[in-house]
Amino acid sequence: MKIHSGEDWFWYQLGPQEKKQGKELIHFSHWPQCEKWFENEHHINFLRVDTNELDNEAVYGSFIYDQGLEQEKDHTVFHFYITRQYFFTINFDFSVLEGIKKEHVIQQMKRTDNAFEGFFILLGELMNAYLIGLDEFEVKLRKLKWQIYADNSKSIVNRVHKLRHELMIWKGQILSVKKIEMALKEAFMPKNDQKKDYQRTHHKIDRGFTYVSEFEGELSNLMHSEEVITSQRGNEIVKALTIFTTLFTPMTALGALWGMNFEVMPELNLKYGYVFSIILILISTLLIYIYLRKKGWTGDMLKDREKKYFRKKRSRK
Repeated sequence: MKIHSGEDWFWYQLGPQEKKQGKELIHFSHWPQCEKWFENEHHINFLRVDTNELDNEAVYGSFIYDQGLEQEKDHTVFHFYITRQYFFTINFDFSVLEGIKKEHVIQQMKRTDNAFEGFFILLGELMNAYLIGLDEFEVKLRKLKWQIYADNSKSIVNRVHKLRHELMIWKGQILSVKKIEMALKEAFMPKNDQKKDYQRTHHKIDRGFTYVSEFEGELSNLMHSEEVITSQRGNEIVKALTIFTTLFTPMTALGALWGMNFEVMPELNLKYGYVFSIILILISTLLIYIYLRKKGWTGDMLKDREKKYFRKKRSRK
Protein backbone atom coordinates (compact mmCIF):
# COMPACT_ATOMS: atom_id res chain seq x y z
CA MET A 1 0.00 0.00 0.00
CA LYS A 2 1.17 3.50 -0.88
CA ILE A 3 -0.22 6.43 1.10
CA HIS A 4 -0.29 9.93 -0.35
CA SER A 5 -1.69 12.89 1.54
CA GLY A 6 -3.01 16.38 0.99
CA GLU A 7 -3.74 19.05 3.59
CA ASP A 8 -6.35 17.09 5.60
CA TRP A 9 -6.95 13.96 3.58
CA PHE A 10 -5.29 10.75 2.35
CA TRP A 11 -5.05 8.68 -0.82
CA TYR A 12 -4.50 4.96 -0.24
CA GLN A 13 -3.13 3.42 -3.43
CA LEU A 14 -3.65 -0.33 -3.13
CA GLY A 15 -2.47 -3.17 -5.30
CA PRO A 16 -4.77 -5.93 -6.61
CA GLN A 17 -3.89 -8.18 -3.65
CA GLU A 18 -4.63 -5.57 -0.98
CA LYS A 19 -8.42 -5.54 -1.04
CA LYS A 20 -8.63 -6.58 2.60
CA GLN A 21 -6.83 -3.42 3.68
CA GLY A 22 -9.13 -1.35 1.52
CA LYS A 23 -12.15 -3.00 3.06
CA GLU A 24 -11.13 -1.73 6.47
CA LEU A 25 -11.22 1.85 5.17
CA ILE A 26 -14.87 1.74 4.09
CA HIS A 27 -17.12 3.56 6.52
CA PHE A 28 -19.54 1.24 8.32
CA SER A 29 -22.55 3.35 7.31
CA HIS A 30 -21.96 2.49 3.65
CA TRP A 31 -22.51 -1.21 4.22
CA PRO A 32 -24.22 -3.21 2.80
CA GLN A 33 -24.68 -0.89 -0.25
CA CYS A 34 -20.95 -0.97 -0.89
CA GLU A 35 -20.46 -4.66 -0.14
CA LYS A 36 -21.68 -5.98 -3.49
CA TRP A 37 -19.31 -3.68 -5.35
CA PHE A 38 -16.36 -4.49 -3.09
CA GLU A 39 -16.71 -8.26 -2.85
CA ASN A 40 -17.28 -8.93 -6.54
CA GLU A 41 -14.67 -8.71 -9.27
CA HIS A 42 -16.08 -6.01 -11.53
CA HIS A 43 -14.55 -5.84 -14.98
CA ILE A 44 -17.04 -3.31 -16.29
CA ASN A 45 -17.74 0.35 -15.55
CA PHE A 46 -19.68 0.62 -12.30
CA LEU A 47 -20.66 3.77 -10.40
CA ARG A 48 -22.70 4.43 -7.26
CA VAL A 49 -23.39 7.53 -5.17
CA ASP A 50 -24.26 7.21 -1.46
CA THR A 51 -25.65 10.38 0.16
CA ASN A 52 -27.74 8.83 2.92
CA GLU A 53 -25.64 10.24 5.78
CA LEU A 54 -24.87 13.96 5.92
CA ASP A 55 -21.16 14.85 5.77
CA ASN A 56 -20.37 11.18 5.18
CA GLU A 57 -21.17 10.90 1.50
CA ALA A 58 -19.30 8.47 -0.72
CA VAL A 59 -18.80 7.74 -4.41
CA TYR A 60 -17.54 4.29 -5.33
CA GLY A 61 -17.26 2.13 -8.38
CA SER A 62 -15.03 0.60 -11.03
CA PHE A 63 -13.58 2.24 -14.12
CA ILE A 64 -12.09 0.71 -17.28
CA TYR A 65 -9.39 3.32 -17.70
CA ASP A 66 -7.41 1.55 -20.42
CA GLN A 67 -9.09 -0.39 -23.25
CA GLY A 68 -7.35 -2.27 -26.05
CA LEU A 69 -8.59 -1.88 -29.62
CA GLU A 70 -8.53 -5.50 -30.78
CA GLN A 71 -10.09 -7.51 -27.94
CA GLU A 72 -12.91 -6.56 -25.57
CA LYS A 73 -11.22 -8.37 -22.67
CA ASP A 74 -7.97 -6.51 -23.24
CA HIS A 75 -8.61 -3.80 -20.67
CA THR A 76 -7.44 -2.58 -17.29
CA VAL A 77 -9.87 -1.77 -14.47
CA PHE A 78 -9.29 0.13 -11.26
CA HIS A 79 -11.69 0.38 -8.32
CA PHE A 80 -12.21 3.50 -6.24
CA TYR A 81 -13.95 4.62 -3.06
CA ILE A 82 -14.12 8.36 -2.35
CA THR A 83 -15.15 10.32 0.76
CA ARG A 84 -14.37 13.84 1.93
CA GLN A 85 -11.48 12.71 4.17
CA TYR A 86 -9.86 10.04 2.04
CA PHE A 87 -10.14 7.92 -1.07
CA PHE A 88 -8.55 4.67 -2.08
CA THR A 89 -7.90 3.06 -5.43
CA ILE A 90 -7.26 -0.59 -6.18
CA ASN A 91 -5.21 -1.64 -9.20
CA PHE A 92 -4.50 1.86 -10.51
CA ASP A 93 -1.20 1.89 -12.40
CA PHE A 94 0.31 5.15 -13.67
CA SER A 95 2.52 3.35 -16.21
CA VAL A 96 -0.48 2.05 -18.18
CA LEU A 97 -1.40 5.50 -19.52
CA GLU A 98 0.76 7.64 -21.74
CA GLY A 99 1.67 11.12 -20.56
CA ILE A 100 0.83 10.72 -16.86
CA LYS A 101 3.69 11.46 -14.47
CA LYS A 102 3.07 10.16 -10.97
CA GLU A 103 5.21 12.76 -9.21
CA HIS A 104 3.45 15.59 -11.07
CA VAL A 105 0.00 14.27 -10.09
CA ILE A 106 0.88 13.84 -6.42
CA GLN A 107 2.42 17.30 -6.29
CA GLN A 108 -0.79 18.80 -7.66
CA MET A 109 -2.90 16.85 -5.18
CA LYS A 110 -1.01 18.23 -2.16
CA ARG A 111 -2.51 21.69 -2.62
CA THR A 112 -6.14 20.48 -2.55
CA ASP A 113 -8.38 20.77 0.52
CA ASN A 114 -10.12 17.38 0.50
CA ALA A 115 -10.11 13.91 -1.03
CA PHE A 116 -12.65 14.42 -3.81
CA GLU A 117 -10.71 17.47 -5.04
CA GLY A 118 -7.64 15.24 -5.16
CA PHE A 119 -9.59 12.72 -7.19
CA PHE A 120 -10.54 15.52 -9.59
CA ILE A 121 -6.81 16.02 -10.19
CA LEU A 122 -6.51 12.31 -11.04
CA LEU A 123 -9.43 12.57 -13.48
CA GLY A 124 -7.77 15.55 -15.13
CA GLU A 125 -4.57 13.56 -15.66
CA LEU A 126 -6.57 10.68 -17.12
CA MET A 127 -8.08 13.16 -19.57
CA ASN A 128 -4.57 14.32 -20.51
CA ALA A 129 -3.74 10.75 -21.52
CA TYR A 130 -6.96 10.44 -23.53
CA LEU A 131 -6.34 13.75 -25.30
CA ILE A 132 -2.87 12.51 -26.29
CA GLY A 133 -4.55 9.40 -27.70
CA LEU A 134 -6.98 11.57 -29.68
CA ASP A 135 -4.06 13.55 -31.10
CA GLU A 136 -2.56 10.29 -32.38
CA PHE A 137 -5.98 9.34 -33.73
CA GLU A 138 -6.11 12.63 -35.66
CA VAL A 139 -2.82 11.77 -37.38
CA LYS A 140 -4.28 8.43 -38.52
CA LEU A 141 -7.42 10.17 -39.76
CA ARG A 142 -5.41 12.71 -41.74
CA LYS A 143 -3.38 9.94 -43.44
CA LEU A 144 -6.58 8.10 -44.31
CA LYS A 145 -8.12 11.19 -45.93
CA TRP A 146 -5.15 11.55 -48.27
CA GLN A 147 -5.12 7.83 -49.01
CA ILE A 148 -8.75 8.02 -50.07
CA TYR A 149 -7.90 10.97 -52.30
CA ALA A 150 -5.02 9.07 -53.95
CA ASP A 151 -6.57 5.62 -54.18
CA ASN A 152 -10.01 4.27 -53.41
CA SER A 153 -10.23 0.57 -52.69
CA LYS A 154 -11.91 -1.95 -50.42
CA SER A 155 -9.07 -1.73 -47.90
CA ILE A 156 -9.82 1.98 -47.42
CA VAL A 157 -13.37 1.13 -46.30
CA ASN A 158 -11.99 -1.33 -43.76
CA ARG A 159 -9.67 1.35 -42.39
CA VAL A 160 -12.57 3.79 -42.00
CA HIS A 161 -14.50 1.18 -40.02
CA LYS A 162 -11.39 0.48 -37.92
CA LEU A 163 -10.99 4.18 -37.10
CA ARG A 164 -14.69 4.41 -36.26
CA HIS A 165 -14.24 1.58 -33.78
CA GLU A 166 -11.20 3.27 -32.22
CA LEU A 167 -13.09 6.56 -31.90
CA MET A 168 -15.94 4.77 -30.13
CA ILE A 169 -13.41 3.43 -27.60
CA TRP A 170 -12.07 6.93 -26.90
CA LYS A 171 -15.58 8.30 -26.62
CA GLY A 172 -16.48 5.63 -24.07
CA GLN A 173 -13.39 6.45 -21.99
CA ILE A 174 -14.18 10.16 -21.91
CA LEU A 175 -17.85 9.50 -21.15
CA SER A 176 -16.84 7.42 -18.14
CA VAL A 177 -14.73 10.31 -16.81
CA LYS A 178 -17.67 12.66 -17.33
CA LYS A 179 -19.96 10.33 -15.36
CA ILE A 180 -17.54 10.23 -12.43
CA GLU A 181 -17.20 14.02 -12.49
CA MET A 182 -20.99 14.40 -12.34
CA ALA A 183 -21.23 11.84 -9.51
CA LEU A 184 -18.61 13.69 -7.45
CA LYS A 185 -20.47 16.97 -7.80
CA GLU A 186 -23.78 15.28 -6.96
CA ALA A 187 -22.37 13.68 -3.81
CA PHE A 188 -20.21 16.45 -2.37
CA MET A 189 -21.84 19.61 -3.80
CA PRO A 190 -18.56 21.56 -3.79
CA LYS A 191 -18.97 25.27 -3.04
CA ASN A 192 -15.63 26.15 -4.57
CA ASP A 193 -16.18 24.47 -7.93
CA GLN A 194 -14.72 27.55 -9.62
CA LYS A 195 -11.24 26.51 -8.55
CA LYS A 196 -8.68 26.08 -11.31
CA ASP A 197 -8.38 22.31 -10.82
CA TYR A 198 -12.14 21.87 -11.21
CA GLN A 199 -12.27 24.10 -14.23
CA ARG A 200 -9.27 22.49 -15.90
CA THR A 201 -10.73 18.99 -15.56
CA HIS A 202 -14.12 20.20 -16.77
CA HIS A 203 -12.59 21.94 -19.81
CA LYS A 204 -10.48 18.89 -20.64
CA ILE A 205 -13.62 16.74 -20.69
CA ASP A 206 -15.40 19.28 -22.90
CA ARG A 207 -12.40 19.43 -25.20
CA GLY A 208 -12.36 15.64 -25.48
CA PHE A 209 -16.06 15.53 -26.41
CA THR A 210 -15.53 18.33 -28.96
CA TYR A 211 -12.70 16.38 -30.61
CA VAL A 212 -14.75 13.21 -30.69
CA SER A 213 -17.75 15.02 -32.19
CA GLU A 214 -15.64 16.61 -34.93
CA PHE A 215 -13.87 13.34 -35.74
CA GLU A 216 -17.22 11.53 -35.93
CA GLY A 217 -18.37 14.12 -38.46
CA GLU A 218 -15.23 13.68 -40.56
CA LEU A 219 -15.54 9.89 -40.54
CA SER A 220 -19.20 10.17 -41.55
CA ASN A 221 -18.18 12.44 -44.44
CA LEU A 222 -15.51 9.94 -45.49
CA MET A 223 -18.04 7.12 -45.45
CA HIS A 224 -20.49 9.23 -47.47
CA SER A 225 -17.76 10.02 -50.01
CA GLU A 226 -16.91 6.33 -50.19
CA GLU A 227 -20.55 5.45 -50.85
CA VAL A 228 -20.74 8.07 -53.62
CA ILE A 229 -17.51 6.82 -55.22
CA THR A 230 -18.66 3.19 -54.99
CA SER A 231 -22.02 4.07 -56.51
CA GLN A 232 -20.35 6.02 -59.32
CA ARG A 233 -17.94 3.16 -59.96
CA GLY A 234 -20.86 0.72 -60.12
CA ASN A 235 -22.65 2.96 -62.62
CA GLU A 236 -19.52 3.13 -64.78
CA ILE A 237 -19.21 -0.65 -64.75
CA VAL A 238 -22.84 -1.07 -65.78
CA LYS A 239 -22.37 1.58 -68.46
CA ALA A 240 -19.23 -0.12 -69.79
CA LEU A 241 -20.96 -3.51 -69.92
CA THR A 242 -23.94 -1.96 -71.71
CA ILE A 243 -21.69 -0.33 -74.33
CA PHE A 244 -19.75 -3.55 -74.91
CA THR A 245 -22.99 -5.49 -75.24
CA THR A 246 -24.34 -2.95 -77.73
CA LEU A 247 -21.15 -2.91 -79.80
CA PHE A 248 -21.05 -6.69 -80.08
CA THR A 249 -24.75 -7.04 -80.88
CA PRO A 250 -24.15 -7.28 -84.71
CA MET A 251 -21.56 -10.02 -84.22
CA THR A 252 -23.84 -11.90 -81.83
CA ALA A 253 -26.95 -11.53 -84.01
CA LEU A 254 -25.27 -12.35 -87.33
CA GLY A 255 -23.27 -15.18 -85.81
CA ALA A 256 -26.47 -16.68 -84.40
CA LEU A 257 -28.21 -16.22 -87.73
CA TRP A 258 -25.51 -17.94 -89.79
CA GLY A 259 -25.00 -20.58 -87.19
CA MET A 260 -28.43 -22.06 -87.92
CA ASN A 261 -28.63 -25.50 -89.54
CA PHE A 262 -31.36 -24.95 -92.12
CA GLU A 263 -30.86 -26.86 -95.39
CA VAL A 264 -31.71 -23.87 -97.56
CA MET A 265 -29.37 -20.96 -96.74
CA PRO A 266 -28.39 -18.94 -99.86
CA GLU A 267 -25.35 -17.40 -98.13
CA LEU A 268 -23.64 -20.78 -97.89
CA ASN A 269 -23.12 -20.85 -101.65
CA LEU A 270 -21.52 -17.42 -101.90
CA LYS A 271 -17.86 -17.55 -102.91
CA TYR A 272 -16.90 -14.60 -100.71
CA GLY A 273 -19.56 -15.15 -98.07
CA TYR A 274 -17.02 -15.41 -95.22
CA VAL A 275 -15.29 -12.13 -96.13
CA PHE A 276 -18.65 -10.49 -96.68
CA SER A 277 -19.88 -11.53 -93.21
CA ILE A 278 -16.75 -10.13 -91.52
CA ILE A 279 -17.04 -6.82 -93.38
CA LEU A 280 -20.74 -6.60 -92.52
CA ILE A 281 -20.03 -7.22 -88.84
CA LEU A 282 -17.24 -4.62 -88.76
CA ILE A 283 -19.31 -1.99 -90.56
CA SER A 284 -22.31 -2.61 -88.29
CA THR A 285 -20.16 -2.37 -85.18
CA LEU A 286 -18.50 0.82 -86.46
CA LEU A 287 -21.85 2.43 -87.23
CA ILE A 288 -23.15 1.66 -83.74
CA TYR A 289 -19.96 3.06 -82.19
CA ILE A 290 -20.24 6.27 -84.23
CA TYR A 291 -23.86 6.61 -83.15
CA LEU A 292 -22.98 6.16 -79.45
CA ARG A 293 -20.08 8.61 -79.79
CA LYS A 294 -22.27 11.29 -81.37
CA LYS A 295 -24.80 10.90 -78.58
CA GLY A 296 -22.00 11.39 -76.05
CA TRP A 297 -22.65 8.11 -74.30
CA THR A 298 -19.01 7.00 -74.41
CA GLY A 299 -17.32 10.35 -73.78
CA ASP A 300 -16.91 10.05 -70.01
CA MET A 301 -15.36 6.61 -70.19
CA LEU A 302 -12.84 7.63 -72.81
CA LYS A 303 -11.91 10.82 -70.97
CA ASP A 304 -11.37 8.86 -67.72
CA ARG A 305 -9.09 6.45 -69.53
CA GLU A 306 -7.13 9.33 -71.04
CA LYS A 307 -6.71 10.94 -67.60
CA LYS A 308 -5.47 7.68 -66.09
CA TYR A 309 -3.04 7.25 -68.99
CA PHE A 310 -1.57 10.73 -68.56
CA ARG A 311 -1.36 10.31 -64.76
CA LYS A 312 0.68 7.15 -65.18
CA LYS A 313 2.88 8.88 -67.75
CA ARG A 314 3.55 11.80 -65.39
CA SER A 315 4.28 9.52 -62.44
CA ARG A 316 6.90 7.67 -64.48
CA LYS A 317 8.65 10.95 -65.25
